Amino acid sequence: LAGIAVFVFASFKEQYLLIFIPFAVCIGWLLLRNMRTMYLLLLFSIPISTEIEFSNLLGTDFPDELLMILLTAALIAVFIHRPSSFPMAARKSKLFLLLLLQFSWIAVAGFFSYEPLLSIKHLLAKTWYIIPFVLGTLFLCNRPRYFILAAQLMLFGMLIPIAYSWYHHAQSGFRFETINPSLGPFFRNHVNYAALIVCLIPIAVAFFFSSKGKSKKWWAVLAIIFLVALILGYSRGAWICLFTGLITVWAVRKKYLLSLFAAGIFFIFISIGWLIHNNNYLRFAPDFNRTIYHSEFSEHMQATYALKDISTVERFYRWIAGVRMVAEEPITGFGPASFYSHYRAYAIPVFETWVSNNPERSTAHNYFLLLAIEQGIPGLIFFLLLIGAMYATAIKVYHASRQPFHRVLAMIAAVILSMIVTLNMLSDLIETDKIGTIFYLLLGVLIYLDHQQKRLRITE
Repeated sequence: LAGIAVFVFASFKEQYLLIFIPFAVCIGWLLLRNMRTMYLLLLFSIPISTEIEFSNLLGTDFPDELLMILLTAALIAVFIHRPSSFPMAARKSKLFLLLLLQFSWIAVAGFFSYEPLLSIKHLLAKTWYIIPFVLGTLFLCNRPRYFILAAQLMLFGMLIPIAYSWYHHAQSGFRFETINPSLGPFFRNHVNYAALIVCLIPIAVAFFFSSKGKSKKWWAVLAIIFLVALILGYSRGAWICLFTGLITVWAVRKKYLLSLFAAGIFFIFISIGWLIHNNNYLRFAPDFNRTIYHSEFSEHMQATYALKDISTVERFYRWIAGVRMVAEEPITGFGPASFYSHYRAYAIPVFETWVSNNPERSTAHNYFLLLAIEQGIPGLIFFLLLIGAMYATAIKVYHASRQPFHRVLAMIAAVILSMIVTLNMLSDLIETDKIGTIFYLLLGVLIYLDHQQKRLRITE
């Protein structure tokens, strides 16, 4: 009756979009009754979701963020109604404890924030990333067949924007300068697009090596499609991730991964120290008139090597501002989501370019620096500890487990995590729905693997 009433009202007012409200309510009710279906639908929707901006300060990703919120509410209701249903794997996990410490520090930084409303919004968004992808994975995706189905849904979901992009991109001869317009409405730019593709390639490759017969050929075709899509995505950072992934496979097998991670952190801090000493960073000051955006990809790459590409120089502009902001507020930072509102006052004009007006309101283009800016050095340390613990868990499971499925899952998690770390050296993608969801999903998977390994060791 309610549906009929809405239909009559919509027809009378000629507001035909209202007709879909009863269907949306019914679908929402059915999904809430079967949270696993909602969880799997969420994973499928990640590649095909689109950004919706209501204002400069308010936006959402649809439909995945809506599904995250619904699933968060449903899981909280279940855990409150039946506390015993809270995943045992999370209760006994050091990884989950580190996640809670990091989340708590985000709240502390938010309390001292220069932009309290933005920080509160950021904290809320973190909850509906963490609960569905960490706790939801442990509660709803706790069998090998569910992991396999979830992985397949994400791969097949990604085929939709790839096909859409190729159709539109082909009309311009797959040229570099037309890649971004061909991605709408699924991706903001080619960086996000290629980042998600490269993070899914290890899953497609794993299916190829673990399959037999005709299915092996189909997985080979899928892997090739993803590889070609990555090449046509024209993202330098995503291409580098392929090499990062290969190095990670070798490092996990040789147990060198944690040493490489520590060496990388040490090298970065030494480099920052050298740049700050005697203002060495001024050596890289750009020539305003010669720093341009290149429409040809070969010229784009040459400018990158010479540090004259506009995106490279703009990163220097924001990184210098960011380091000065960290020096200003080293403990609690400026507050989550506050970088854009304050970084211009700390920037150095000599590094300013003609794109420094930043109309897209993007941030520091380095997630680790962004954490230090917005959450202080303790926030950065908590995050690095979390990544180190994730690597350690993947290595331990890979070498200690007797379950082939667990070993493959651990290797995939380590490889994708390394790719995400690499991507976020030049971007802030963990704050996006395309890569942030993958990061927390990996965390849930690693907590699951660690718990399974402990449980099997006890029973043996």
